[in-house]
Amino acid sequence: MLILRANLDDLEVITASSADIEVNISAIIANSSTPPAVDSIMNLGTLASITSNTTTPVVDTSAITDGYNVNVKDMSLFNNHATQSCVTTVQSNDGTRTTVLAKVTLLAGEMLKLTQTGVWLHYDVNGGIYPSVGNAASQAEMEAGTATDRYVTPQGVNWHPGTCKAWGKHANSGTVPQMTATWNTTSVTDNGVNRIAPVIATDFSSANYAISCMAEAATTTYSATTTSLITCIRTATPTVTTFEINVLEIDIGSATDAAAWYWTAHGDQ
Repeated sequence: MLILRANLDDLEVITASSADIEVNISAIIANSSTPPAVDSIMNLGTLASITSNTTTPVVDTSAITDGYNVNVKDMSLFNNHATQSCVTTVQSNDGTRTTVLAKVTLLAGEMLKLTQTGVWLHYDVNGGIYPSVGNAASQAEMEAGTATDRYVTPQGVNWHPGTCKAWGKHANSGTVPQMTATWNTTSVTDNGVNRIAPVIATDFSSANYAISCMAEAATTTYSATTTSLITCIRTATPTVTTFEINVLEIDIGSATDAAAWYWTAHGDQ
């Protein structure tokens, strides 16, 4: 429940984008007599949808008799837009000062609700309540890897220094490497026999990142002259976007193609 002073405190909703915020308010007015005189407030309930970037008065107390208080019993704000998220702020305004009562980013299909116990709840698109576990870790906090009072979003996982930033499996079709299975990789370049160069989608912040690679032999009939392979990163090829893997026969160092190439890359992006 939220109490507003008559002729003084108005309730406003600020929408930061052109979404479709549906507002519903249940409220009464009551004075300080014993027992208190109680009455309903006209023109509340389901209000007109807010569809622009604006400040919208949703409870106007200017016409309410002095000595009464407005008791907002509950209030809901639902983002009915199909795709647009909206930073939504609820504030009180006495004509001189404003006080933020709640502020959330409502994704499409989400709701902010004030309960009769005075608690603000943020519901996700499936009707579940967002957990009260603090704030999402920023990129800087994820890269530092030390905070213990933040939660990790799916995007935030990728910022942690211990997380693989990109990987790939490139099976050869004939002698041409393919994009068989990859993560954060846009393409692979065939630089000739025994040489491939994956192209990473999100650049690393520098060329100083760790690369692991392995080659799959084209046969299981191993001998001293045919199939024992070693892989290496070609010298001076790593950039923020790409690097080159080479494969050699371990016995004589001859250039050869692998049946498939595997790699992972760890570092800061």
